[in-house]
Amino acid sequence: MKIFHFFHRLKLKQVKIFFWLIILGLMFGLVACRQETSLPSSDQSPVGVTADGRTVLPVNQVLQPFGEQLPLPGLRPLGLAFSLDRKIVVVTGKTSELWVINPETLEIIQKVPFPSEKQTVAPPTPSSANILKPDKKGQISYTGLVFSPQGQWLYLSNVRGSIKVFAVDSNGRIQPSHTLALPPANAPRRQAEIPAGLAVSQDGQRLYVCGNLSNRLLEISLQTGEVQRTFEVGVAPFDVVLVGQKAYVSNWGGRRPKPGELVGPAGRGTVVKVDPEKFIASEGSVSVIDLTTGQTVKEIIVHLHSSALALSPDGRYLVCANAASDNLSVIDTRSDEVVETIWVKRSPADLFGASPNALCFTPDGQTLLVANGTQNAVAVVEFEPQKKESRLKGLIPVGWFPGVLRWDETRHKLWVANIKGHAPAPKKDKKTGLVGFNSHQYYGSLSVFSLPGKKKLKELTNQTLLNFHQERVKEALKPPRENVPPRPIPERIGESSLLKHVVYIIKENRTYDQVLGDIREGNGDPSLCIFGEEVTPNQHKLVREFVLLDNIYCSGILSADGHQ
Repeated sequence: MKIFHFFHRLKLKQVKIFFWLIILGLMFGLVACRQETSLPSSDQSPVGVTADGRTVLPVNQVLQPFGEQLPLPGLRPLGLAFSLDRKIVVVTGKTSELWVINPETLEIIQKVPFPSEKQTVAPPTPSSANILKPDKKGQISYTGLVFSPQGQWLYLSNVRGSIKVFAVDSNGRIQPSHTLALPPANAPRRQAEIPAGLAVSQDGQRLYVCGNLSNRLLEISLQTGEVQRTFEVGVAPFDVVLVGQKAYVSNWGGRRPKPGELVGPAGRGTVVKVDPEKFIASEGSVSVIDLTTGQTVKEIIVHLHSSALALSPDGRYLVCANAASDNLSVIDTRSDEVVETIWVKRSPADLFGASPNALCFTPDGQTLLVANGTQNAVAVVEFEPQKKESRLKGLIPVGWFPGVLRWDETRHKLWVANIKGHAPAPKKDKKTGLVGFNSHQYYGSLSVFSLPGKKKLKELTNQTLLNFHQERVKEALKPPRENVPPRPIPERIGESSLLKHVVYIIKENRTYDQVLGDIREGNGDPSLCIFGEEVTPNQHKLVREFVLLDNIYCSGILSADGHQ
């Protein structure tokens, strides 16, 4: 049997990611598994852009995004907002700048620094904001980028515990203005607040801020910059929507635990009600606040990791994306009851998740668009909650992990911010001149398109399913066959395997080339081999006696992305 080489491989000495070594032939089965002839890539394809223009991801998925694509090198876009007149669109993420884009040409026309933390009031003129040095450490939080209803101000949730304010002139030019300080969250492991979702009152006088760390909703006077009221909500509030005299707040961790309920840690000091078997958050919720009385009047239980909220154009229905349950909860704003649950994967029984995390309605309210993060797709939902007949119509492939959706009413197009975007291009190190990659080389993107017709949507849906190997997952779930020869990794669950034991060794923060780049049989670069055979003889011996894997990847580019 031919041994195909699989192993983690990223090139640059400073990269900080996992280095995986799997012993005793675990991955031999990846070679033995049949290749689906209709798939756009084979198991042997290296990660990156292929000759035919597709992108193979380290999570064994393929990107073939629909529509126009705008690369955002250096960004992981978490915020996307259109100006009131739709003449500019603003994007930001993992950087201390706003990028301003012309939606007609998709050209970046301005880069705006964040205002200084010391500039706590609006300067007399926008140009005087440059008297103080800009904030080079601030970044947008999990979410939180919104224009004022009148369009002359732009507000951003700064993950370091403040609100950044930008001035917008009549020509659409944006200038840094000032910073609104937030009261400390006073959590055990962090003092500064982590603001998230934002909403501005219709008169432009009040800003509502989700305090993700303090479990509060903050009401700020935009005339004085002072916090006027705080409202207790659920655990880790994420998004806020105003409906008349009510504020709806989605809570990642659900309602506050009651005395005697089983709890577990959630972040920097917060506790959350947990499942007694898995010990993870057991519910999500939406808090309802009466802004007239200042009271939290209801806690609507939804599903896991309740995230983005979207209000139907007629204001009757509020939709909550449940990222860890692969569904949406539809709330009637008259009764504040859940009236429908919509699945955004083809079947609730599908093993592969969807992670719906962002929402957007078309202006007529008949179509709901959903960012399915782990499917690298936008789900198109026919919205019929009155009849309880809402349904998934299809999937549109976009970039890597879509996380923000915005509808352009002027051009009748959907804008999708893909947090991880596409495969980054190699970058030259200024000091050494060497070309490679590093762990902070973010490369988000935008996908922009008009909604396809019925025939095209069906075609795009099939392509999306192929891109994340849905058919292979379905094949594995079929009943095991009799008299099938044993193979290292069986094609179906329950069939015989040649493997009895697997020893799984993880070596953190080292790349393939750093340790095994000196092995000639592998696809490595010996010039990057720092800890070769003289330093790591045991690992080299394991490779030679068992198997070399040089095309296995960790989906997280650095530890902050999450450990596996």
